Formats: sequence, structure tokens, C-alpha cells
Amino acid sequence: MKIKTVLFLLPIFFLLNGCSKGESGFNAMSAQAAFGSGSAVMEEGGFSAADASEEAARSRETARNETDDAVRSAEKTRKLVKTATVEIRADKSLLDEDGKIFGASKKIDELLNAHDAYSERSVIYENSLNYTIRVPQDSYEAMLSGLSVLGKVSSRAETVEDVTLNYYDLAGRLATKQALLQTFRSYLAKAQTMEDILSVETKIAELQNEIDWLGTELAGLSNLVDYATIHLILRSPQTSTGDTLGDRITDLFESFGDVASGALLVIVGIVIFGIPLIVVFLIVFWLLFGRIGLLKKAFRLAAGNSPYKTGLGIKSDFDTTIKKD
Repeated sequence: MKIKTVLFLLPIFFLLNGCSKGESGFNAMSAQAAFGSGSAVMEEGGFSAADASEEAARSRETARNETDDAVRSAEKTRKLVKTATVEIRADKSLLDEDGKIFGASKKIDELLNAHDAYSERSVIYENSLNYTIRVPQDSYEAMLSGLSVLGKVSSRAETVEDVTLNYYDLAGRLATKQALLQTFRSYLAKAQTMEDILSVETKIAELQNEIDWLGTELAGLSNLVDYATIHLILRSPQTSTGDTLGDRITDLFESFGDVASGALLVIVGIVIFGIPLIVVFLIVFWLLFGRIGLLKKAFRLAAGNSPYKTGLGIKSDFDTTIKKD
């Protein structure tokens, strides 16, 4: 009975042993592909290609698990980029002593300090203030509501962009590259030949460049997620569409003044440039065709010297011959 049991288990033992050898060979081939043709088995006391393959595989597996966990948590924590554009007609109480809108900047600074926000960009015109405000996501709604103290809200537009997948994709790729970088740095400490050292250092440089780029992209996206953007346009109350009758009459006279000044400019141009040109033209005409008639005299002189005197009241030799006959 025992002999039959041994005979039955023996093929299973050989089968398992063969699978184990095949897996080791596969790991060695993967390591050679990672290091190139110079990644042969190192001297005793160093590291082998199989060791490199196993460590790299463990690093990728760890990073992949972390990425999967982050993606699963994304279902609970969405990454949103919020942007709003608000146009406000400023209250008259915010104007300075000269009636300009510049005095409203103090009130805006108070709102920024109250909500831990900051102005990324500001442009000040004579009748309007333009601000690009960055505010933490937690204070976004409060900041929008607080802007109403500046005056009457003329328009308000909001957009929300879901960047959850892009955010966690960048985070996962960055984690994977960082894990591989640590793995290859450990290989560099064990490398014993110049060929292996150069191969590992080249791979480390490539990974570092990719990590820097991914880190920059992720940092920029994180900033957009953590801080919402509000474009504020604050206009002066004097430029409102509901002008009074006096304002309209003033605008009418200003328009008439513009037209009158344009017409006066044309008249002055005619007087300065037109009259001298007309005078010069008359003088030239009088000299050539008038009483002096220099041009007519030149024609007569040319006709008198011609062997055939015709035209201009001068009789020709042919006419004289006919009369004699």
C-alpha cells in the first residue's frame, strides 16, 4: 500500500519541481530585458538578474496596489476644479473722495483676509476693477456670498470640472516611478562592472526626469483642486446702463461737440491747404492760357517756323498758290 502511495506522489513532485524552474527562468529573462545585453549574472557576492527581476516586480506590484487603493477611494473623494466669474455694480459708498472706484480695493482686501484667499492678478481701470481670486475650496461658497457686500451682482457664472481620474492617474504613475527609482538605486550599490553601473545610472536618470515631470503636473492640478478661482469684475456705478436724463443730455452735447470739432477740423484743413493750392492753380492757368498765354505763344511760334503753316489762323503756301492761279 505504501509503495503505491509513493509511486502516485512521485510524478506530482517532478511536476512541481519543473514549474519552479520554469518560473525562475522567466524572471531571469525579464531582468535581462530591463538591464539590456550587459545584465548577465554577476560575480559571487553581487546580485543576479533574477534578483533584479524579483525586486522590480515587487516594487511594481506594491505601487499598483497603492494606485488601486487610491482609485477606489476616489469614489468617495472627488477632485473638482471650481471656477466662477462674477460681475458686480459697485455700491456708491465704496467710492473714494474723487468719486472713483479705487476705494473699493480696501473692501476687497478685507474679504480676502477673512477667507484666507489671495489675489493672483489684479487690473485697475478708471471705472472698473478686475481681480483673479484664489480661495480654498472650503471657503469658496462663503467667498461668493461675501462678494455681495461690494454692490449689486449683475451676472454670475460657475463651472465645475471633474479631474478625479486624471489626478489619481498622475498620482499612481508617480508612485510607480518613485518605487522603481528606489529599486534601481539599490542595484547601483550592488553593481560591480562598469557596464552594469552605466546601464543602471542611465535608467535612474530617465526615471528621475519622468518623476520631475509627473510631480510638476500633479502639483499644478492639486493647486487647482485645493484652491478655487473667482474672476471678479467690479464696475463703477457711473457706468451703469440706467443713466438719468441729465446724463443722457450731457452725452448728447458731448457727441455734438465731437461732430462740431470734426467739422471745424475739416474747414481749417481746407483753409490751410486748399486755398493755397487753388491760388497756385489759377496763377499757372493765367500764365499759360490767360493774357500772358505763354503756352499759346509757344504753339504759334512753332507753327510759324513750320514749312507748312496751317491752323491757328496762319495761311499755308498751298492756299497762296491757289489764289494766284
